[in-house]
Amino acid sequence: MKNKFLLILGIILFVVVVELIFSSTSVFERLELMTYDLRAKLAVDGGPFSSHFKHADKKIVIVAIDDYSRKEMSKNPDINLGSWPWPRDVWSGIVDFIEKGEPKAILFDVVFANLNENSWNDRRFAQTLRKYDNIVLATALNDPKYLVDNLGKDAIIENSDYSPTPRPLDVQINDKKLDDTITFYSHEPVHDLYTQHNTMGVVNKVVDDDSVIRRAQPIFKLVKNNENYYLPSLAFAGFLKYVGEDGKIIVKANKITYKGLVIPINKKGETNISWHGYGHNYSYIPISKILLSENNEEYIKSDYFKDKIIIIGRTMTGTDIHLSSVSPSYAGPEANATALDNFINDTDLRNKQARKFVSRLSKFNEYSLIFVCCSFIVVLGLLSKNALIGFINSFVSIILYILFCVWIFANPAFRIWVPIVVPLYYLLMTSGIVFAFKFQKELAKRANVMNMFGKLVSPKVLSTLLKNQDNLVLKNTKKRITMMFCDVKDFTILSEKCNPEQLVENMNELFNTIVDVIFENNGTVDKFIGDCVMAYWGEPIAHEDDAFMAVKTALEIKKAVNELKIQNAKDNKIILDVKMGINTGEALLGLSGSEKIMSYTAMGDAVNVASRLESNCSKLNRDILISKSTYEDAKSKIIVLEAGKISVKGRDEKIEVYEPIGLVEDVSENN
Repeated sequence: MKNKFLLILGIILFVVVVELIFSSTSVFERLELMTYDLRAKLAVDGGPFSSHFKHADKKIVIVAIDDYSRKEMSKNPDINLGSWPWPRDVWSGIVDFIEKGEPKAILFDVVFANLNENSWNDRRFAQTLRKYDNIVLATALNDPKYLVDNLGKDAIIENSDYSPTPRPLDVQINDKKLDDTITFYSHEPVHDLYTQHNTMGVVNKVVDDDSVIRRAQPIFKLVKNNENYYLPSLAFAGFLKYVGEDGKIIVKANKITYKGLVIPINKKGETNISWHGYGHNYSYIPISKILLSENNEEYIKSDYFKDKIIIIGRTMTGTDIHLSSVSPSYAGPEANATALDNFINDTDLRNKQARKFVSRLSKFNEYSLIFVCCSFIVVLGLLSKNALIGFINSFVSIILYILFCVWIFANPAFRIWVPIVVPLYYLLMTSGIVFAFKFQKELAKRANVMNMFGKLVSPKVLSTLLKNQDNLVLKNTKKRITMMFCDVKDFTILSEKCNPEQLVENMNELFNTIVDVIFENNGTVDKFIGDCVMAYWGEPIAHEDDAFMAVKTALEIKKAVNELKIQNAKDNKIILDVKMGINTGEALLGLSGSEKIMSYTAMGDAVNVASRLESNCSKLNRDILISKSTYEDAKSKIIVLEAGKISVKGRDEKIEVYEPIGLVEDVSENN
């Protein structure tokens, strides 16, 4: 028992250590992110669970600096844009045209760093921007705190003299670790012409080690000249423009709360993006249509932009294109549009159409779930009928677990990221261990059955036993059986007169004949007692006609022995004959013997009566005697002669005995 416990403990430790090794190398996490992406693809607007929830917001429009616009502008040489970056005054016309339509906000997903060679263009663009209070310009942050801290004194931070923003966010954050995580020390050199009068939005993308965008960071912190500036991401800035910028932002308990609206975040200040589709889920307007419509609104009317949120960004091949959970080529502006959509439409907890933000199960809850599921697999496997059924049950349970993980993620009413890879590892290992344990136990039981009955029953019965091991009870039990003793007549006299070697040889030949007949009739050989064969019917497999089969066996043995006597007489061998006693009744069946040698045998009064019947055959001059109980069970199928009554040791009353002389079916066939 102690060795088994140590073995199980060792296996558990091995499984845990292997998981820790794989987790430390990020193998499991990379695989988990792959399952995340597959689930994200099922969670889009066209997914099986999204019909009753808010789809991509039609108020969000992307003005794309795309390949189509480049081709269209090349057909109109009158508008000379030159190479990228375009002259800043070009943007003045674009902004004025869109603002004529009275949009909610214009977000530039383009960083206007430094100044153009012609500063007059910048000044004109800056003057245009000052006319409107709904515009957000882009900036990028560099030199994150963790990197600067790692470099220590060797860190070189290059910063411009430009102001990062005229209006930093009013943020209350009490988590210093989170505050440090979102901290940067430098920013893109966007000139004061732009930063002093416009809201600035950070366009840093959050990418994992596999370069895939899965999350967005709403708030950033910039430390410059010992001053702290909290800056919104471009998407979060658009959200503030939409709901109003007069509130206080509270970051607490893994949540950003603003005017009663809640954005869940992780320990890095990031939130998982809930994708609406595989790309192009928002209206795309090629920027060429605006440039060609500034004077006559030929290609698009400014009224189209009324009350919409406009994101202007580059989507040309080789520009702001990224890997995402739902697409290998997802436009950066649309990633910002999706995050903005999440902030606007999914943060109101009272809105029944709002989709839940994706939240990952905590480590404690993850391992608690693993423990519960593995325990279920163990119980299910041990309770299963056999190892194969246990394995199938485990396999089905694992499939159901995976489907549950997919459903609870893809359903917008929950959006819980229940890990698959690490739990799957533990579930598979548990299933394998339980299967191996169960299979080993079955092999041991099979070997036990083979050792117990391999040479005591027919191959047919043995095959049935091996197929139905669970129905086989090897513990001590009382059972109704039919017992037969088959003894060689006058063996003592023969052993004194005959050659021992020849006698044993002929005895073995006789026993082979007897055992073959017993096996043909599904009997079980209990043991050989000198010159006697002890057999029974009803164990290990019971049938309604066990008594009949025992009588039938006795008649067939008598016939086979008579044929053998004739053949032995011809061959000058020792002629052997047999007598048999058969009784039906309750017997004790079980393992009997010492600790070193044991056998499965039948004991009790029913056995003793059968033995007494066999010994009385000589006295009554009969070859076969059966008890009344055997006769009553088989009388409809056998023909008997009354043989009188005999005394049995241990009983006060005599018992009736009969001599079977044939089978009813044989007489019917002859007639």
